[in-house]
Amino acid sequence: MVKDQKNFEELNSLFYPKHIAFIGASENSRLGSMMYLPAFKDSIWSETFYPINPKYEEILGWKCYPSVLDVPYPIDTAYISLKTNFISDTLKECVLKGIKWVIIFASGFSETGDSEGKKLEEELIEIIEGSTTRIIGPNCLGPINAENGMAFSFTSQRGKYGGVSFMSQSGGHLTQLINVGYKRDIRFRYGISFGNQIDLNCVDFFRYYHQNLKTDVIAAYLESTGSASGHDLFLELKRASQFKPVILWKGGYTNYGSRAAFSHTGAIASNQTLWQSMAKQTGTILVKDNEEFWSTIKTFELLYPKYLPKGRNVGIITPGGGSSVNLTDIFASQNLNIPELTPDSQSQIAKVLPYVNVNIKNPVDLGASGFILNTFTDCIDIVVNDPNIDIVIIPLWPDHIYRHVFNRMIKCFESISKPFAFCLPTIADDSILTKRFESGKKLLHKKRILYFLSLRDAAKSISYLCDYMEFLRSLKNNQ
Repeated sequence: MVKDQKNFEELNSLFYPKHIAFIGASENSRLGSMMYLPAFKDSIWSETFYPINPKYEEILGWKCYPSVLDVPYPIDTAYISLKTNFISDTLKECVLKGIKWVIIFASGFSETGDSEGKKLEEELIEIIEGSTTRIIGPNCLGPINAENGMAFSFTSQRGKYGGVSFMSQSGGHLTQLINVGYKRDIRFRYGISFGNQIDLNCVDFFRYYHQNLKTDVIAAYLESTGSASGHDLFLELKRASQFKPVILWKGGYTNYGSRAAFSHTGAIASNQTLWQSMAKQTGTILVKDNEEFWSTIKTFELLYPKYLPKGRNVGIITPGGGSSVNLTDIFASQNLNIPELTPDSQSQIAKVLPYVNVNIKNPVDLGASGFILNTFTDCIDIVVNDPNIDIVIIPLWPDHIYRHVFNRMIKCFESISKPFAFCLPTIADDSILTKRFESGKKLLHKKRILYFLSLRDAAKSISYLCDYMEFLRSLKNNQ
């Protein structure tokens, strides 16, 4: 573990390296880590990237060196893409060279369940003991910096960078998160895939992200604590959550999932009740699956800290009585309230809507009038300004999925600070509608407006936001 990160300069150099070596580089393989080599030709490291392989004199136009010891330049970061039986000797050379960060791609360690794999991990730790060299992995992809394009990831770095920093024991989850994030406009800052985390671990990166001024939201996929103790993780989560929301997806929370986690990263079975207790005490947002993870990250990215709700009272506005009942059940089941609007608000809405086939209390059922844009936006204005409402949810039907509709509705919220979101559950089942939504999605991304493709994801994510709001409030009250 990195011992002193008060100024966290050590981990800064992991995300901002100047010289990178790739040990085991080859032009003959187009699988695994070799897929990433061409991307570095167009990167800021094109002149400071050093392939290492004694079989070649040149790779992709770069001079190839037999060993890192032969590179006549300092090296910040080395990636090792070799079979396990070559890694110990290679790591010794990295230590002699004084390389700070060594990322080990290879699997075949403790996750196999074989005692030899565990023994090899222990040998690697012995090699770096007393040196300045640190290990990320094994069985990992290493760091990502969305600002400068630093990444050994299957997904290219696209889109704008922002304030979401994440960590993952799974390289697959890391690349999937980047891919989904690009499509949903989640704007990342840093990421790390650390696999078995035998040396640097989740506590190191929680500490770094919580101290880092460019990080606003911390997200993590963990199957275990790796080389960190549960107590250290508890203390760091407790510190971090006071300043930034921490969203944690704990993989392997069922018996079967726990077995899968062991074969994946060597994670030892852990008591889910303990993780739940730790999350509650530290204010950590504990999610259960990938959709919850993505939706919750997006919710916190867009709403925290400017649009924290004052309470759990949700205002729902939609055409359709059956739809409004369904929405009410889903949101109420996630510990959210759907209170009646004030008499004054109800009176105002009654003047806008017809007398029959509507509901003016909350959820507001607009009936057929909900397909008249002026009527819809007039009612949104009333609900938005109702003192009983803390959060506004606007589920939309196919007839509403147009850029000009989003534009008009967004204007209703420009003068208030209440959180709001659109729900678009019908898009998933209609390819034509999805194509039509492209123009509206660009507007929502440009204006940084929250939307969901699932009512349940919306309810869960908003409830998590309220949980965190209540945690922060409890901290303030106990001061």
